[in-house]
Amino acid sequence: MKKEPTLSAPNVATPVLSAEGVEKRYGALRPALQGIDLQVRRGEFVVVEGPGGSGKSVLLRLLAGLDVPSAGVIRIAGEDLAAVGPLARAHLRRSLGILSAAAPLLARHSVLDNVAFAAWVADVGTDEGLRRARAALELVGLDANRLGGIRCADLASGEARRVALARALVNRPALLLLDDLLENLDAPVAAQLVAVVDQFAGAGVTVVASTRAPADSRPDADLNPDATSAPEHRAAGRWPARARILRLRDGRVAA
Repeated sequence: MKKEPTLSAPNVATPVLSAEGVEKRYGALRPALQGIDLQVRRGEFVVVEGPGGSGKSVLLRLLAGLDVPSAGVIRIAGEDLAAVGPLARAHLRRSLGILSAAAPLLARHSVLDNVAFAAWVADVGTDEGLRRARAALELVGLDANRLGGIRCADLASGEARRVALARALVNRPALLLLDDLLENLDAPVAAQLVAVVDQFAGAGVTVVASTRAPADSRPDADLNPDATSAPEHRAAGRWPARARILRLRDGRVAA
């Protein structure tokens, strides 16, 4: 019997995550992604930055296995996602923490149940799932006793973002895929969550996070597309020093 793919102890020589010649098309429209080559090793913190429509969310969905590429290969722990069966993909997802608009919170359910649900799906017992959910909520700066019973439909947008991150963290994942991590967050909360995610990266968790590039609003952004890769950008406190910046523009990695 073939062994199920796992991220728990990846081969040091094998990237945790890789994309080779990845392309994504929707009908006859211009490709949403084209020519994407990427390798991410254990414990790396990769930030995918770009303007709206650059393909960031599409890339994160493909990396999470929530969508399939039109061309090219995506591998997790050396396994071609398109070649493994649905049971193997489900097994792999237990090692992933995913924050994505394609996996929204359950609006009519409580904050605590939303976070614990991810643990329960991974066959964690009821009480242990609730314990992990409370710990994850506290980790992202939310009081589980005060907010745990509130329906997610009644949360402010920034609170909902933090609940979604707590849900991504609850299973102690080996790989975090975080789409629009800092959306709707003010600077202090954003800094807090980046620090939390960086702690996971420091412990060996692989992180790929996407975000809008702050340079998009500057008049000289198009003249200097690499501005967000500059050391001073990291020094401003938005991302940790360990982060590797990948700039997307029009579905391609910017040179």
